[in-house]
Amino acid sequence: MLFEVQRGLIDTNWRTQMSRRTGSLVNRRIAVLVVVLVVAVSLAVRGAFSQASLSSNRKAINLPDDSPKAPFSGAILSGNTLYISGRIGIDSKTGNAPANLDEEIKLLLDHVKDTLVEAGMTMDHLVYVQVACTDLSLYDKFNAAYRGYFTAKGLPAREFIGVASLLRGGHFEIQAIAVRH
Repeated sequence: MLFEVQRGLIDTNWRTQMSRRTGSLVNRRIAVLVVVLVVAVSLAVRGAFSQASLSSNRKAINLPDDSPKAPFSGAILSGNTLYISGRIGIDSKTGNAPANLDEEIKLLLDHVKDTLVEAGMTMDHLVYVQVACTDLSLYDKFNAAYRGYFTAKGLPAREFIGVASLLRGGHFEIQAIAVRH
């Protein structure tokens, strides 16, 4: 009988200790959950308020000869990065690409350069250029003019792709990304 009483006391002590450990474990889990929730809520609130500063850091760059009716901006400056929309070498008097290819290339590259200047940059700030061309045999002709617009040794990364046609009779279209160093 003494053995059964001792066994009962041991069972009771063991249950009490386990109950305390379980309660302590549950309290720790609740504390960790509360901390995680507080951190998550603070990050969510901070993120919601930071959106206002992002939109105020975005500026549209449009040149006087850009069409105000176009459903896009000529370029967007966001922080130190300028995203230049696709451009075709258009004669502002006719609204079409000139018949002379050299003139078309000059108009196109001058427009990109003017857009960069408006954003406080130069051609040397370009980091990526994509050129679409309706006739890939014009690759060398384009490159001859293109190289003359840069002073830095490191030219931007570039893609020169063939396309079936471009708007307004253009042979070339450029879109680009520039980053202020």
